[in-house]
Amino acid sequence: MGEKNEAVEQTKRELSRLKESYSRAIEAALARVPVHNGVVSARDLWLETSLPLDLIAELLRENGIKLPPRVKRVDFGATGRRKGTRGKRR
Repeated sequence: MGEKNEAVEQTKRELSRLKESYSRAIEAALARVPVHNGVVSARDLWLETSLPLDLIAELLRENGIKLPPRVKRVDFGATGRRKGTRGKRR
């Protein structure tokens, strides 16, 4: 039973370490992605970090990520495909 508890604690420490690493990656990406009127697209963060959108949302909700002064919020509404002529022949 003691080995099981030790394994659980080790897994929790590893998860915490990974979340810290992912948070740093998101903070770095926030400095590089385009900002429009104080809004950053979650899709741009996803493209920059390759992290799943649900993980990005979870880490932002936990308030462990410092937003740069020029960023007011992250928009998750426009994460779908953009309308346009991609893939269409003219």
